[in-house]
Amino acid sequence: MTPFPYPSDIPARSLRAWTVRRLMTFVAIAAAALASAPGALGARERVPAPQDFEIVESVPDATIYGESGVRRTQTVWLEMIRGATRSIDIAAFYIADKPGGPLAPVLDALVERARAGVKVRILVDQTFLKDNHESIDRFRGLPGFEVRVLPVKTLTGGVLHAKYMVVDEADVFVGSQNWDWRALNDIHEIGARIRNRRFAKTFDATFDFDWQLAGTPATSISDNRAATSLAFAPVTAADPEILNTQGEGNLIVFPAFSPAALMPEWVTAEEPALVDLIGSSQHIVRIQVMTLSALRGYGEKGWWAPIDTALRDAAARGVQVRIIVADWALHEPMQGYLKSLGLMPNITVKFSRVPPSPAGFIPYARVEHAKYAVVDDRSTFIGTGNWESSYFHTSVDASVFVRGAGPAATMTRIFERDWSGPYVTTMEAGKTYEEAKTH
Repeated sequence: MTPFPYPSDIPARSLRAWTVRRLMTFVAIAAAALASAPGALGARERVPAPQDFEIVESVPDATIYGESGVRRTQTVWLEMIRGATRSIDIAAFYIADKPGGPLAPVLDALVERARAGVKVRILVDQTFLKDNHESIDRFRGLPGFEVRVLPVKTLTGGVLHAKYMVVDEADVFVGSQNWDWRALNDIHEIGARIRNRRFAKTFDATFDFDWQLAGTPATSISDNRAATSLAFAPVTAADPEILNTQGEGNLIVFPAFSPAALMPEWVTAEEPALVDLIGSSQHIVRIQVMTLSALRGYGEKGWWAPIDTALRDAAARGVQVRIIVADWALHEPMQGYLKSLGLMPNITVKFSRVPPSPAGFIPYARVEHAKYAVVDDRSTFIGTGNWESSYFHTSVDASVFVRGAGPAATMTRIFERDWSGPYVTTMEAGKTYEEAKTH
């Protein structure tokens, strides 16, 4: 099954639901056309409808990055939070503020909405909490806030690595951006905003599952996975959602999550969906991710084959595979692995060094931190995890798969800006490259 099934691939129940949503989409398009007809509204009165799907970029200051027409992370986060009327649910690896920094207005906006009666739930990882507790401590005890810590290390040996927000069960942000002041102006990041109630409820249902795990014994995980029931049809690879766009055609989307052990049984798993996406390629695969390796670096050592096999198989079929990793990926044995990929015909691997900030060295910043793929200028994956075994099997991560020319074209422009830009170096097997200084 491909990650973007056509009606012939969908079960009868899902096909009926798919058809109904398709008809609703046609009605929406017709209504939009009537509204924009001559005489329907005066020119000054026309207000473009908000996009159901929006790519969001964080751009390091004083760099070439920044695609025209793509909004920045802080702008989108503030708009989502300030527009909340009932609830804001946030899954965050950690929260790290800096007085006067770009994250401060975002956190202030959360406090303001909580004071206005919006319920704010924040789920964070246990491992990083000890080093980044100050920003979380600010919310503890405030009316409207509830904070829980998900003990992923205890449960699976991983971390809560996801970075997403759900507002009013209708509006989702998911992407590589940590809730860190550096992630807004000093790291290159890619995320997506999805305005769709069924999609948002699907994200919130997975959030609720982990929220309950954060407050219940680990022995209840298997029972909870099987017992989780829903009052709606979740968005999955087998039953995706259709989104409206303005002038770019409709999009087919679904979310995916990791790891299976900490998610309800009905969710789409990230790893097989990503393998299917790469396997569907016919011409070109573009990948930008901070780290990539088939060598297991955490937990049990060994070889992690699925993504590696999919990439090599695509190249063997004649597909051009272009990969950009961060200079944080240059440690061994990862550097050696990446060189081995580059020895394959049709695979080119480059690493990127984002130039230092004009203000001086910033620890854990000035890096390519995005995690996305674009296949054949038609399908896009935007996620929160790096491409290593632990991010799919032990750590909590989330992503969105979208089929449609518009997002793929935007992501291709972002990729090509870096691929042909001044910050990248093509990896060669006979050379050794210096690992980046992170702190």
